[in-house]
Amino acid sequence: MNIYKTIFTIGLAFVSLTAAAQKDSTIIRQVLLEREYNPTLQDASKINTLPSIYTPVVKAKDFKYVSSAPQLTLNNNRLGSAEPGDIKTDVVFSKKRGYFVIGGGSHANVEGALGYRILDSDNDRLDITAAHSSTSGNVDYLDGDKYFYKDAKAKYAASQVKLKYQHSFEPSILSFDASFLNNSFNYYGNTFVPKESPVFPYDITTRQNVDVINIGASLRSSENNDGLLKYKGSVRYQNFKSKYGLYTDNKGPKGGQFDIDVDFYTDFASDKVIGIKGGIMNQSFGSKNETFHKDAFHSFTNITASPYFNMEGGNWDVSLGLNINSLFDIKTKFLVSPNIKAQARVNEENTFYVEATGGVNNNTFLDILQENRYATPLARIEYSKTLYDAKIGFKSGVITGFEFDLFAGYKKTDKDHLFAASPLYIPVVAGDPDPDYTAWGNVGTPVYANVGTGHIGGLIKTTLIPYTDLSAKLTAYFYNVKYTNGYIDGLFDTALLSEKKAWGRPTFTAEFNADVRPFDKLILSVNYLFAAGRKALAADYGVLNYRVEKMNDINELNFKGEYEIADWVSVNARVNNILFQKYELQYGYALQGFNFMAGLSFKF
Repeated sequence: MNIYKTIFTIGLAFVSLTAAAQKDSTIIRQVLLEREYNPTLQDASKINTLPSIYTPVVKAKDFKYVSSAPQLTLNNNRLGSAEPGDIKTDVVFSKKRGYFVIGGGSHANVEGALGYRILDSDNDRLDITAAHSSTSGNVDYLDGDKYFYKDAKAKYAASQVKLKYQHSFEPSILSFDASFLNNSFNYYGNTFVPKESPVFPYDITTRQNVDVINIGASLRSSENNDGLLKYKGSVRYQNFKSKYGLYTDNKGPKGGQFDIDVDFYTDFASDKVIGIKGGIMNQSFGSKNETFHKDAFHSFTNITASPYFNMEGGNWDVSLGLNINSLFDIKTKFLVSPNIKAQARVNEENTFYVEATGGVNNNTFLDILQENRYATPLARIEYSKTLYDAKIGFKSGVITGFEFDLFAGYKKTDKDHLFAASPLYIPVVAGDPDPDYTAWGNVGTPVYANVGTGHIGGLIKTTLIPYTDLSAKLTAYFYNVKYTNGYIDGLFDTALLSEKKAWGRPTFTAEFNADVRPFDKLILSVNYLFAAGRKALAADYGVLNYRVEKMNDINELNFKGEYEIADWVSVNARVNNILFQKYELQYGYALQGFNFMAGLSFKF
């Protein structure tokens, strides 16, 4: 019945957007500007594009107002947050209708993609794409000599099929899309069981399996829309299902996420824009595993309204707004946070900018699957509230071919989640003191805290060296952590902790990238990644007290080359972690050491 209600609600919302489109029309404008300085070391599985460090860009504000924590993902390591949908092909559909990409290498690393534009006319486009990324190779634990196992086989696979249709009917553009994603992985992380242990009560081989069905529709103004009201809106439903919960005899959480996002605005006086963005996000669970904790998978709804007023001058622009959130969870709460951005240009080459934003981080099941797939299946991760995220900076391009950006900021987030690595907690069930099942041996258990995060850094880019693009970015971070409780008592006892750290987050990151094109058909790339100052919280098997561990620095050097044999085929090769470094993103989950991969790309 809930599914039928959801489908009916989607239909009503979509009909409303369509009616608005037929009445009013205009050009789409990016009315909210955002610069994000997160220490991101890139997402994985971009197999047909060159690795590059994060560059500050002006982009449209995301409807969900997610202000992410400093988290690290790797561009080259196959055990990073890889998703098959990230694979890029750079196909120019006006010249080519399809692409095919295939690659393979050490550690049984395999990736591929296939796409074709079935329909391509002035008013209609229909695309179908498929992608796959997987690995299944042994990795060595960093401190394996101390524990029951020295290494483990790390298994991961993600496959996705997507269909997208777009129709233009002046003055609007209508889109539909649907996709299916299958994601499987094993909890292979170090279980911290002593070598002399007579039993090994944890499962590090069985694959967890997550399926996601995604359907959506959107409506936006076309460039020929000159009406008073401008608009953009979308509706989306995602159904998710995980196979296992606390152990292999226990059903995993399943449910759905429903999103409505709208943006209505209008221009006036040629240099001003007034509008309002809004959204509804509802996450509900059809299978609530409350064997050990009541309300472990409580439903959650976030209703957002964000009015804004933008002004532009000859050498400046300002956006004034608020983010207003109504939150319906175990308790009903509200949050009002700023959404203010301004920048001023001096002599066109120099720009001063400042912003203060905030909002709610939903931390849905699908959000956490991307952030840390090894998070505990014992309970839902709670939402967090970014009270404010203030940034200030100066960027300059006064020298042709050389640019730099200096920035600093401070963010305050309430009930942020940090992860502790520990064997999965299995309470003793009455009448079954010695259960004949095994649980996952290393899961990320959330530790909730009010976290203040400050950062300062700089970025430079230059093309002064012929045929070469160089860029480098340095960022330092500092934290203020105060523990708080989650709504599920007993999931984690912060009284056991003597230290207050931003567990798993770096205090310093550095990124360097050099792309060299000696001639048109060949491009070479060197990428260096560094992150230091991370500490982890972990518990050994059978030990109640948690211990603090210093995590190895990420110190990774990678190389990639791509050669275009013809306009329809190219060959590429990657050599990653040339320095043979050992490190982890989630404590206990060692990543691959030296690894390589080669592949072919076809366009047709």
